[in-house]
Amino acid sequence: MPLKAKLILLTLLPLLIVTASISWISIYQAKTLGQKEVTVFRESLINAKEAALKDSVDLALDAIAHIYHDPNLDTSDAQQRVKKILTNLRYGTDGYFFVYDKNGVNLVHPIMPELIGQNLINIQDQQGDYLIASLLSQAQSGGGYHQYLWQKPSTGATVNKLSYSEWLDKWEWMIGTGLYIEDVSEDVDMMQQAINHNIDTIFFSIVVILTVTVAVIIVITLAINLHEHRLADRNLKELAHKTVMFQEAEKKHLARELHDGINQLLVSSKCHLELLSIQSIDSKFVDYLNKSMYSLTLAINEVRHISHKLRPSALDDIGLEAALTTLLQDYQSHSGTQVDTLFDTQAGRLDSDVATTLYRVVQESLNNIVKHAEATKVEVHLKQMGNLLQLIIRDNGKGFDSQNKNQQKGIGLRNMRERVEFIGGEFELSSEQGFGTELTVLLNLDGLVYDGTND
Repeated sequence: MPLKAKLILLTLLPLLIVTASISWISIYQAKTLGQKEVTVFRESLINAKEAALKDSVDLALDAIAHIYHDPNLDTSDAQQRVKKILTNLRYGTDGYFFVYDKNGVNLVHPIMPELIGQNLINIQDQQGDYLIASLLSQAQSGGGYHQYLWQKPSTGATVNKLSYSEWLDKWEWMIGTGLYIEDVSEDVDMMQQAINHNIDTIFFSIVVILTVTVAVIIVITLAINLHEHRLADRNLKELAHKTVMFQEAEKKHLARELHDGINQLLVSSKCHLELLSIQSIDSKFVDYLNKSMYSLTLAINEVRHISHKLRPSALDDIGLEAALTTLLQDYQSHSGTQVDTLFDTQAGRLDSDVATTLYRVVQESLNNIVKHAEATKVEVHLKQMGNLLQLIIRDNGKGFDSQNKNQQKGIGLRNMRERVEFIGGEFELSSEQGFGTELTVLLNLDGLVYDGTND
């Protein structure tokens, strides 16, 4: 795994673990709290319904109290009057009162009068609940509540109903009323949906925040990594350039030493041998002297050649154009390749690093042409267009596929590109198989041209 990926993973892993833990705890607590709120809400609604039912039964008892407690009334007459009052006593849309005796026989039912006179002690709802028996039990124990399923008069649907019943001891009657509580379930469901929606919103918000945070961390990490990579690459290029320039300085020094030191000593020795050959009488001795002078001449030429290869003196003495002219003449004489040159520059001396870079680019290009191109013609153009200097090296060789990245990974091409880019220039190489190769260097001369001579 790459180091960059490891760093990102080490940064994100603790964040993901902490976020997942906090999210799970938060959502679990939210669900638990929501469930408690739903339970409390449902209980509060049921309690409100129970209170309303008890109040309704109390009002009904108050409505019949004057008859129920009147000792002067006949029991049968009093019961008929109470039944009539309770039958006509209604509240709300579906509110009514019902009455059963101790055996479960219905005495009052204003909504379903067909039930009057029937014994419903064994009647069950859809869930198998003996609802009349349960209400009688609650009433006889001092009054109480009971839930069951019953048909709602206004809709005809079977829904949950909560009833409250109390006991009339003197007549052994159960009087009660009920409220349909399907609205409680609806309200509870709405609240549950709202809580679930809030939990989903919290989870979505956490995911969005986590995603944005991860994205920001990745972008910042990549940006820092890219910045550090560019900084390291720039430092590496600067170090490589300084190394090359140091080598150039050493080559310059060595070339000077060879040209001005050893070469001069060799020339001086040759002169002395020439004088000695003139004064010598022995022909055999003169022959040895001539051979020695010939060897010295070869040595002098070799030293000059090595000195020129290390660092052409013309580059430091009279400028880039003269050095390139000498280089191209030597190339043409040794390779037999036709060389066309066009130099169109303005007055002024280039910076030493720039002149050296351009010279080495031409030198390396010529070496590549000799090794690989099989060219019969080479063109070298050096043009100045305002503040821009353009160097073009073109050959009619066999070329290569310049789109193939592997073809451009040679050390020579890479060194040329890095040298040019380090001094702020643009390097472009184009080639096509069978149609030769063209190399272009474009350089902005601002601050790179000055009067005077190089050191």
